[in-house]
Amino acid sequence: MRLNLTFRFIFMMLLDVIGITQDPNTKDYMMVLYYCEDGNLKDYLNKYNISYEYRIQQLFGISRGLLDIHNVGKVHRDFHSGNILFSHGSSFISDLGMCQPANDKVKNEGVYGVLPYMAPEVLRGHQYTKASDIYSFGIVMNEYLSEETPYNNIPHDEFLAVKICKGMRPEISQNVPKLLADLIMKCWDAKAENRPTARELYQMLAELDEER
Repeated sequence: MRLNLTFRFIFMMLLDVIGITQDPNTKDYMMVLYYCEDGNLKDYLNKYNISYEYRIQQLFGISRGLLDIHNVGKVHRDFHSGNILFSHGSSFISDLGMCQPANDKVKNEGVYGVLPYMAPEVLRGHQYTKASDIYSFGIVMNEYLSEETPYNNIPHDEFLAVKICKGMRPEISQNVPKLLADLIMKCWDAKAENRPTARELYQMLAELDEER
């Protein structure tokens, strides 16, 4: 089922599926994906000195990928910097294995995901939504612009989850321009209804990209 879902996403900023293969021992199927030689966002930051203008361009591309996911009625549900990959200067969204229809009433199997990127409503046990993806995008955007892993100086445990639900957010670097800082804060607003949609996010970043 996950293979079928992934093959539907043949969009510009989502990682291409080259094909499938099968483990001869376990008989499990595995996807063969396009290789991104620059690794994930953390690898990319460690490897290159990236201009602000270029970061905005790449964030614009990532927002396009997220918009494509939402436009077909899906929610990524595991959006974090480890799933943002880079190759030849382009950015791609990967790991669509947990992607589900936005209105899918999935069985409650507990809270899952990478804690620093999870929206407070998800931490409270509510369903993942498109707005939850936008929250995660805000955390990733700040990580990329501030060059700081979220909550890197405190344990990622239930106490952090409680603090996030009470309004704690990563620090935004003073070097981040106000327009971008404001957009980050809109994305991680505690109230899901106050966050921009993927289309609004895409349009705002498109305007900033045009001003470069």
